[in-house]
Amino acid sequence: MKIPDSLTKAIDKIIPKKEQEAFINSAIKKGLENYKADHAEVIEVFVDGGSRGNPGPAGGGFGIYRGGKLVKKGSEYFGEKTNNQAEYLALRLALRETYDKFKDLKIHCYMDSQLVVEQMNGNFKVKSADLRPIFEETRRIADQFKHFQIEHIRREQNQLADQMANDAMDRRK
Repeated sequence: MKIPDSLTKAIDKIIPKKEQEAFINSAIKKGLENYKADHAEVIEVFVDGGSRGNPGPAGGGFGIYRGGKLVKKGSEYFGEKTNNQAEYLALRLALRETYDKFKDLKIHCYMDSQLVVEQMNGNFKVKSADLRPIFEETRRIADQFKHFQIEHIRREQNQLADQMANDAMDRRK
C-alpha cells in the first residue's frame, strides 16, 4: 500500500523523523518477537496431583515432553493435603522443574483438574484461603515463562502424571 505524499508530508510536520524511526523499529521488533513466539518449539508438561482422603496423604507427578519424547519425569510426596492443594503443588513442582531448561520456549501444560486450569486461566476465582497462597506462587512461576498456557484434559489422557502422583502417595511411609 502506497501512502500518499500529502499524508507523508503531514506526518513529517507533526512527528519528528527520529520518533517515526523509533516507532517503526519498535513495531518491527515486536513483530519479530511475535513471529518467533508463534513458531517456537512447544514443551508439553502433563501434571497430576491427588490425595487419598480429603485431606489425606497427598502427592503429585509430572512428565515433560519435547518433540513428543519424554525428557523428564518426577514426583513428590506432599504430606497431608487436600486434593486441590495437591493439584497446585504438583503444578508448582512441574513448573519449577521445567523453568531452568525451557523458560524461553512455549510451555503447554495439561491437567485433569478443571478447577486448577480454570483458576490459572483466570476464569474461576480462588475463593479458598488454603489455596490462595499456593495459587499465587504457582501463577507467579507460570508468569516467568515467555509463553505459558494450560489446558484441561481427561484423566485417561494423563496416565503418566497420574501414575507418578500415585507413586508419590505410596512413598508416604
